[in-house]
Amino acid sequence: MKTLTRYALVIAMVGAMLSSIVGAAGAADTDGYLAAVNGASTDPVDVNAGSVPLATGLAYASASTGVLAPGGGYNVAFTGGTVDSNVALEATPGTAQTVVSGYASAGNTNGAAYPIDVNTIDPNMAKVTIWNATGATVDVAVDGAGPTPLDAGAGLPTMIVAADTPVQVEIAGVTMDIPTPADSYTDVFAVNDTQEAKIATSVVASMTALIAELAPPAPSEVPVPNVVGQPQADAEAAITGAGLVAATSEAADDTVPAGSVISQDPAADTMVAVGSTVNIVVSTGASTVPVPDVTGQAAADAQAALEGDGFVVTSTEQSSDDVEAGLVISTNPSAGTEVAPGTSVEMFVSSGPGEVIVPDILGMDPAEATAAVEAVGLTISVVEDPDNPDPDGVVVIQDPTAGTTVEGGSEVIAQLSPDLGEPWAIVKLDPNRLMTVAGIGMLPGSTVKLSIVDTTLTESVAVQDDGSWNAKFDLSDVENDTEFLLVEGTAADTSAYSATFKIPAAGESTDVVATDTETESSDFPVWGWILIGIAVIAIVLLIVRMVQGDSSDNTTVAGGTDSGSTDGS
Repeated sequence: MKTLTRYALVIAMVGAMLSSIVGAAGAADTDGYLAAVNGASTDPVDVNAGSVPLATGLAYASASTGVLAPGGGYNVAFTGGTVDSNVALEATPGTAQTVVSGYASAGNTNGAAYPIDVNTIDPNMAKVTIWNATGATVDVAVDGAGPTPLDAGAGLPTMIVAADTPVQVEIAGVTMDIPTPADSYTDVFAVNDTQEAKIATSVVASMTALIAELAPPAPSEVPVPNVVGQPQADAEAAITGAGLVAATSEAADDTVPAGSVISQDPAADTMVAVGSTVNIVVSTGASTVPVPDVTGQAAADAQAALEGDGFVVTSTEQSSDDVEAGLVISTNPSAGTEVAPGTSVEMFVSSGPGEVIVPDILGMDPAEATAAVEAVGLTISVVEDPDNPDPDGVVVIQDPTAGTTVEGGSEVIAQLSPDLGEPWAIVKLDPNRLMTVAGIGMLPGSTVKLSIVDTTLTESVAVQDDGSWNAKFDLSDVENDTEFLLVEGTAADTSAYSATFKIPAAGESTDVVATDTETESSDFPVWGWILIGIAVIAIVLLIVRMVQGDSSDNTTVAGGTDSGSTDGS
């Protein structure tokens, strides 16, 4: 026997399941576990897994394979010469492992089991794994590149290279070209056996064949997973994951949330052939019905139709300029909306046109007045003076007056101003007794003077380039019996202009010029009335005196006649 210095490495490549079993007592005719074992010692070594002999008389860099039954742990024992080591591994179906057992000059140490990469590779590729089990540095060159140093005790991850790629390993002057045939897996390890550097390889000639051996047999039947209540995506994933095919349909359900599975066929845990179809029904949520369109129908007929479809009906009146009174304007929810049976539906029934407030259109031109009236749902009739038509005039009279409440759709009559070729003014008084005066037809650049008769209130305003002017008076502190406004200025033809306007009642407007009689009556002083009264009294007294004088004269004449008669008799 030879003394091992520094390290001795035994590497085992352990593969997974075989379709048929070879070897082991009690393991016949069951799925097995493939083992490929390499020895790294020149000593004869017996390798056993429990009672299953895997190899005997194992020489350096040689290999042997055997099969273990799955279902429990195995202890791989390396015995013979100076080698005595145990490696525990788990014989799990469908897996593969590398078994490593290490040694030292002072004694033996137990090894360990490592997974083998058994994934498929392209048929034109090869896999290589390299281990350094020495105390020296190992140099690795791949396809002429490198060398890459591999420190003691280290390993390179599995490399995938093109078939027949040159791979070279060197240790202490010993060099080996590593084979990389197509579809192969090569396990390379470097050791110092009795102070002699050695490089060994273990080759799996065909990864495709190995994986085919390891692949467990596909089951002929599988249980159907339980997917009821699961979201559709999760249910379909569970079915396809079990090797089955999902077929989905939809149905309304008042208890299962939309998107979740209501039922399945076949039922959960039923054994079916792989690739069978599992039908699932996915909820679309609670069942719904559309709200019927009852707009334009009589309220009673619409209510009967809705209640006939199972809806709970409420009714609300709403004014409408377009829908005749008593007919349905709309519903809430609107027609066509999908709702649950028995949902409450509100009908909005027309009460006819609603009431609106007449806007103030005094002083507006026809276009402005029309827009203002129609904006609130009323109609307008513009009337011009037949004796003096003026399409450019403004509204001076409106009926109904501003602020009046009328039924929607009612007509407002607008009377336009007279010919604006002559000076003209319009007086408006709002309910707060704020008076506005506007005029036109005056000399541009001149001044218009306005006076409230019988008060000290006056105002002077400039005439604009178009002959128009505007002024305001606050009459809130002026007695209500103030009736007249005097307007003085220069007309557009440069003639003097003077006119007295009657102040309208609060909330109204006028362009009526007061008569001279009204003006003079209003302007006559009090002392004048006193003089007239005195004159009337004097005239009455004079008349009375004259009447009394005539009466005295008649009496005298009569007496004289009588006396004469007496004397003469």
